[in-house]
Amino acid sequence: MLKKLIYITCWIVLLASPALAATLRVACAANFTSAMKELITLFEQSHPHHVSCSFGSTGMLYGQIIKGAPYDVFFAADEKRPTLLHAEGYGATPILYAKGKVVVWSKSKKLASMPNWKEVILCPACRKIGIATPKTAPYGLKAKEAMEQMKMYAEVQPKLAFGKSVGVSFQYAYSGAANASFVALSQALSAKGSGGNYWDIPEAGLVHQTACVLNRGDTALAEEFLTWLKTPAARKIITQYGYE
Repeated sequence: MLKKLIYITCWIVLLASPALAATLRVACAANFTSAMKELITLFEQSHPHHVSCSFGSTGMLYGQIIKGAPYDVFFAADEKRPTLLHAEGYGATPILYAKGKVVVWSKSKKLASMPNWKEVILCPACRKIGIATPKTAPYGLKAKEAMEQMKMYAEVQPKLAFGKSVGVSFQYAYSGAANASFVALSQALSAKGSGGNYWDIPEAGLVHQTACVLNRGDTALAEEFLTWLKTPAARKIITQYGYE
């Protein structure tokens, strides 16, 4: 009788276990890739849930969401898209989760001695410059606005190589396809980014990044993840990648 009771108990536990675990589906802006991957690893270590994440430009992910993509939470690189999702009934009120910075990054030794970002992109040795498409990528838009503010955009425009996200822009410079790229500070501080040099762009200001829980998804799990992001352990990872 005791063996039978133990057997039944084990089956109940096995059947109940999947119900305790769930998969959180995240749509995340490309600039936050490295930080998000570390956050997911830490979250899964202390929670029974799995996190599946898709990375891309904010505009591209926004388009997927309004077309019905099955995400639970959206981490954008701006305030505009989450605000639109909320206004259109797709998501909850957005929350600010990070403030990022735009930088110019290069692993070219010829550019290493340049004093500032303006000198880098105007340098004759800098023949090709990666940038995320401003229309869909907030970091690309901030970079373009900084160049326009400094009256440099028309001169630099022929050098620009546009990528669909800031992740692609970083890859242009990392692979050598571009001499330098406009990227997020988080990418410059990543393991790959440590092999090059970066220059701050004060004129670009901070990139306010907001997230919103999506109404058609697992709202309870999404809110649990957002609440966990406020813990000291999670914030430590976020600040290590240069976010405020």
